[in-house]
Amino acid sequence: MTRPVPANLKELFSYRLNRLASVSSRIAARVNESQYGLGSRDWRIIGLLGAFAPLSLNALAHEANIDKSQASRSVAELIERGYVKRGADESDGRGVRLDLTPQGRALYRKVFPKAIDRNERMLSVLTDEEREVLERALDKLTQHTIALLEEIKAKEEKGARKEK
Repeated sequence: MTRPVPANLKELFSYRLNRLASVSSRIAARVNESQYGLGSRDWRIIGLLGAFAPLSLNALAHEANIDKSQASRSVAELIERGYVKRGADESDGRGVRLDLTPQGRALYRKVFPKAIDRNERMLSVLTDEEREVLERALDKLTQHTIALLEEIKAKEEKGARKEK
């Protein structure tokens, strides 16, 4: 079966996926902001630290898919609010490891179950089989797209070296 070529931007897979992610993020942001005073970036940081701490600022920014300077500002605010703490990185004397404070862990334990509930409600329109296929497809597409990005970066670096 030949798939039709997208006729406009709204028919592109990347546009449709971005729209879904945007709507999902807006739902989470509204709930988290009104109930916990957390913006979407704050929640991503708390969520990642709640599951994977300790993390360096670089690793946290990478996993949260935000710029390192944005991550730094958000972390500073979360430290000020008492949710995040900095610690020394034993493997790198200059490095910093980030973790949640007891107050941050308590917040994570409150917010994460609500995130699970939102996800379940969003996915409830799919059968178990559709959901399994979607999750496998997303994993496959993510890995493939990361590889494509690495190819692009390598070509750019190669081109930059040729220009010198």
